[in-house]
Amino acid sequence: MFLIAVIVVSFWPAFILGGPGPSPGKEAGTPVLAYGLTEGEPRQGVPERTGDGEPGSFSDPVLTKNSFQQHLEHLLKQPRRQLSLLESRLNRIEQGIRGIQERFAVSFPDLRGHWAEQAVITLRVRGIIQGCPDGRFHPEEPVTRGALAVMLARAKNLSPQPDKAKFLDLSSGHWAAGAIGAARAAGYLRGYPDGTFRPEKEVTRAEVAVLLNKAFAPQAGGRTGKDFRDLAGHWAAGDIEELARAGILGGYPDGTFRPDRTMSRAEVAGALARILPPE
Repeated sequence: MFLIAVIVVSFWPAFILGGPGPSPGKEAGTPVLAYGLTEGEPRQGVPERTGDGEPGSFSDPVLTKNSFQQHLEHLLKQPRRQLSLLESRLNRIEQGIRGIQERFAVSFPDLRGHWAEQAVITLRVRGIIQGCPDGRFHPEEPVTRGALAVMLARAKNLSPQPDKAKFLDLSSGHWAAGAIGAARAAGYLRGYPDGTFRPEKEVTRAEVAVLLNKAFAPQAGGRTGKDFRDLAGHWAAGDIEELARAGILGGYPDGTFRPDRTMSRAEVAGALARILPPE
């Protein structure tokens, strides 16, 4: 074993540098340059020096780990740039397809001509909102806490986490447990002090405002604030005003916001469509 090690060590520089080992008549240990040339030998038929400083060049004949990684990064630079451009083009194609889908998407029979029709179609194409089992949308029906959690989880691309939906009135088999758990884990939703979640409870305009502001934090975009005359001292006044400045939520013609009024499916769809960033 010792003899084999000595032989390998003696010929190792030649293998690394591309040389055949000591030439006949040459003493062992004579410096060997790239391509197996010894010091002073003619370089007939040997390519001119190119790429000095690169792995395997005359100035760096040994392919070390660091030089190999640098060389590999250099080789992959152009393919990565091309892949990035391809990804950008594919994203634009996807956006175009979604635009076509929205343009020709079939609306719900009870939504044609409704002020929220386009918002609902947009969310439907993106897989955020769905209709009811009877094939209709029922735009004026109120939204429950469970349904709002599902919409939010889809809008934020949250993975279902039913194990996080630990509430006294919610089993892991509940139809919205995965979304509720995901929204809770992300810090968007929480339950009541008594340990319940109340998934079938209808949400108010104030609750939706707090949830959307927490989940999306929209910017005002230079809009001036809106003063609603029924928000003085309300627990959600700050969130409501921020969403109003961002153009996400509005009030009523009489100058009120009515924060404790339940929010309809059409109203939630309109708010989500306005607050979601474009794809």
